Amino acid sequence: MQDLLEKLPPWLTDGVLWGVPPLNLGMAFLVILLGFASRGVVVWLFGHYVRRLTGQTRVQWDDDLVRLVPTPLSWAAQIGFWYLAAQLLRLPEEPVTIKTYVFQGLQVALAVTLCWTVMRLVDVLALFLGRASAGTESRLDDQLVPLIRKSLKLIVVITFGVTIVQNLGYSVTSVLASLGVGGLALALAAQDTVANVFGSVVVFTDRPFQVGDWIEVGGIEGTVEEVGFRTTRVRRFDKSLVTLPNQTFSSSPITNHSSRPIRRIDMTVGLTYESTADQLEKVIEDFRELVKSLEGLHRGFSFVHLVNFGASSLDVRIYCFTESTVWTAYLGVQEKLMLEVMRVVQRNGLELAFPTRTVYLRDEKWKES
Repeated sequence: MQDLLEKLPPWLTDGVLWGVPPLNLGMAFLVILLGFASRGVVVWLFGHYVRRLTGQTRVQWDDDLVRLVPTPLSWAAQIGFWYLAAQLLRLPEEPVTIKTYVFQGLQVALAVTLCWTVMRLVDVLALFLGRASAGTESRLDDQLVPLIRKSLKLIVVITFGVTIVQNLGYSVTSVLASLGVGGLALALAAQDTVANVFGSVVVFTDRPFQVGDWIEVGGIEGTVEEVGFRTTRVRRFDKSLVTLPNQTFSSSPITNHSSRPIRRIDMTVGLTYESTADQLEKVIEDFRELVKSLEGLHRGFSFVHLVNFGASSLDVRIYCFTESTVWTAYLGVQEKLMLEVMRVVQRNGLELAFPTRTVYLRDEKWKES
């Protein structure tokens, strides 16, 4: 190679710009053009050749790979060619260290594109896990997938960040040591964040609820939409979105309405005091038969009893459960029960009581003292 360079004309090998020979300038310009072209080549290869290969497989993850990875890879290829062009240019270091700044900038750019590529690979993994979890009956894995995706991306960013700092010539140990002075203040500021992370650990270990469950906690009631590192999103029934810090779940009682297998109806029927004991016995017996036969009511535990001599009514308590826990279905069964209760009362010639007050006046003779 050296013999070939010695045979070239002097005007090709003598320094022209910053001492860079025209030959090197031409080769660097060609490499820069190749860098621009490499982006299109990488995208074309993935879009035509590789896509045809992955289209012949039955799995889906390779299709996600072809869709997500080409863009960051094309940028990495282009920056790699530019790095080679910078080597050919023999950039000066005096009076300004242009060479150092250019190479450090290219190293950072290459590390960023590689980090971008790895994060796209994490997305491919997350899509694969999401499809796998969709085929299971448990919804716990559905809420684990986004958490795994965010955790892996955070690890990737931290790893590449530390690598970039080291490659730039800075000591990571000294940087961390310099942060030690403010470590206490940082710990105090981050105590809520740490509490929220531990709250998320409680959610995933104890599993008090899953995505899609109807819960009630801290005065907030609604459907769980997403569980994250720090917060959980709950969609209230008025369609407003509430973001709860996860530490709430480690310090407040959680009511999971979706976990109950049946739903309770606790009803008090007030009958007028004109009802006789025999009529009450007949009505109570009819109520019991109604609870046993009405469609939609659970055939397990239930009772019907006279429970109280109220201020203006004889109170009969009907305690039973619906088979469905869905709110609309529950209301439908409760409505049928209430209508049938009214019909039973009417058939037995009784009346439902309402608040009344009877005033008795007694004549008295006032004696003059």
